[in-house]
Amino acid sequence: MTNENVPIDETDADVAQGLRPGVVLNNGQFKITKFLASGGFGITYLALDSLDRTVVVKECFPAALCRRQGNLVVPLSTTSQDQFMSVVRLFVREAKAMSKLVHPGIVGVHQIFEDNDTAYMALDLVDGCDLMDVIEQKAIDATPDRVVRWLRHVLDAVEFIHAHDVLHRDISPDNILIDADDMPILIDFGAAREHATKASRALTTLRVVKDGYSPQEFYVEGSAQNSSSDLYALGATFYHLITGEAPPNSQARLAALAEKRDDPYVPLRGRMKGYPDGFLVALDLALAVLPSARLQSAQAWIARVDAAGPALPPLTAEFDLETIRDEVKRITEEIDKPPAPVIVHEIAPQTPCEPPQSLLPPQEDPLGVDLELPIRRPLGAPRLATAILLVTAVVSGAIHAGGFLATERIAAMAILSLSGQPTGGGDKLE
Repeated sequence: MTNENVPIDETDADVAQGLRPGVVLNNGQFKITKFLASGGFGITYLALDSLDRTVVVKECFPAALCRRQGNLVVPLSTTSQDQFMSVVRLFVREAKAMSKLVHPGIVGVHQIFEDNDTAYMALDLVDGCDLMDVIEQKAIDATPDRVVRWLRHVLDAVEFIHAHDVLHRDISPDNILIDADDMPILIDFGAAREHATKASRALTTLRVVKDGYSPQEFYVEGSAQNSSSDLYALGATFYHLITGEAPPNSQARLAALAEKRDDPYVPLRGRMKGYPDGFLVALDLALAVLPSARLQSAQAWIARVDAAGPALPPLTAEFDLETIRDEVKRITEEIDKPPAPVIVHEIAPQTPCEPPQSLLPPQEDPLGVDLELPIRRPLGAPRLATAILLVTAVVSGAIHAGGFLATERIAAMAILSLSGQPTGGGDKLE
């Protein structure tokens, strides 16, 4: 079935270059329903396939080399004919490479075909939003535990890509989608564009790098690129997600080092609450300016993420400082209750120990909560279990609320206090 050469009357320039809704492709197998986006190398649409399933169709349209003539894509001039065809061939090569990468974290390729004197690929539709939507519009609550999990899954997909001798070359927040199951999906591989830029001077005027995300070697024609190049871009993407700002341009960072100035990059370690320290250290390593100083494989990064453990959950209304105070008070009152009567045979009664007087004036608790724990007599098994519950409540609340409190000190003071041992600090937690 041949498409009609219908003029496009859209006012937006990007949309005007695209195919109109209703245009059919590949002998009627796909029908365009909506324009999605346009980049320097292609245009993406929503379409219905022959089974009325919604898919994404990507059209090869290097705007620096071609123009729309009806529905056809034609070179801008006779001199750009060979360059345009070279890009089309590379587009097909990219699509074929993607079609072999079958992984739950990578967008699937349904079909590759040629029509309108250019090439197309039909891709899975991912029902969700990209990380740029998460960053700018807060489309999803990016809690630390969720971010750690997302990165772990993306690293698994990147490891799979690299194991097949493929580099993504275009990892950025807009190329990671979060689907309806809260799983990240990699889309829009940039391998063909990287080759196309080398093959065509006209394409060097297009943006084939993304400031803040691309490593410094992407800016230099002919420079060596390897797995660490993708890892830098992935680190920059999650840096932006965590901090709300993209990291400094890698070229500016390299220039600062060359001029013996401080690297403008601010490490994440120690300044982002809720994230495991090892998780942040791994991100900092992935974002090293010099490739040799970075993490060299997704597998090595995964090992660091797994070793760092899960992120700490944020302090919530269900477990705040008021809850800690009430729980301490409740358990203390339970301890004050007289024990249930028991029959004791042939055992002399024991005189309870008198609580010693406080040796030091009361000190302010670092949480700003009065957590008085009176010195008690030695604990039996039931009281020891109660004491452990108390310590758990206090320490857990301290970790979540303060982040950097000396939890070992808190635990030791509470246990000594409840067990009747001298603490050297009166009857309050220091």
